[in-house]
Amino acid sequence: MQQRSDWFVRLDSVESTEPSPVVYAHPFSWKAEDLSAILSRLFLEERVGLMDNPKPAKPVFTPAEIELVEPPVREAFGKARPGEWIAFLLLQPNAGATGVTSGGLFLESHRLHVVVANHRTMVGNNSDELVRVRANPFYSIQGSGGVLAFEPSRFRLTAKANWSGGHRASASELILDHSAFLSYVTHAAPREMPTSALSPIRQQSSAEALTSPAGASVPGDPHDQPMLPQLQGEIERLKQQLAEKDLEIDRLKAQILKPGARP
Repeated sequence: MQQRSDWFVRLDSVESTEPSPVVYAHPFSWKAEDLSAILSRLFLEERVGLMDNPKPAKPVFTPAEIELVEPPVREAFGKARPGEWIAFLLLQPNAGATGVTSGGLFLESHRLHVVVANHRTMVGNNSDELVRVRANPFYSIQGSGGVLAFEPSRFRLTAKANWSGGHRASASELILDHSAFLSYVTHAAPREMPTSALSPIRQQSSAEALTSPAGASVPGDPHDQPMLPQLQGEIERLKQQLAEKDLEIDRLKAQILKPGARP
């Protein structure tokens, strides 16, 4: 556990003599840049009525908060046991009140779960609610303030209410296909990765298109065979261009969603 008076990251678990019905995929090793990339793309979308104008999404963490919590969160994942999850609490003291952000993270069934119970929720410095959140960061004082979202949105598998805090308000839980996202980021950076370093899966798929299950050449006009490697290279080049454009679009989306950003 790492903590100061205004924040902590720790491992939590359910105290019980019975074995936990849930087994998380812990411990788990993250790369610093991978975890930072995920934390920086988490947003809260505020619920609005059908006749209301949509409101800008709010980043869950500021760049300074990511820099603060990423190392201890990564360390906690490396030490967590299958029955433990990573809990966090961030406090922002402000003239007799405190802004509370809390929640947790865990890996289950090869998917990353992110829970936000409170997001900059203001409470009195001597409030009992603050004591309860310190004891259980999944305890939600008045809701998370929105539904957890992720950019690019196609990697968000689902978002749901999380009532594990045991209160009248629920936390927001997001389930993320983090493996697919990190693979996408890796392959959408052609300036940092040569074409020869494409993933084995993509190379195998292209090769399989040229052979039958028995390994024989694809039937067809033999005069077409010398052109196949060239076509394969052209296809890979086009895929790389599309991936690069996708990454640029996602970067612009994230920039627009930042507080104070202009459309």
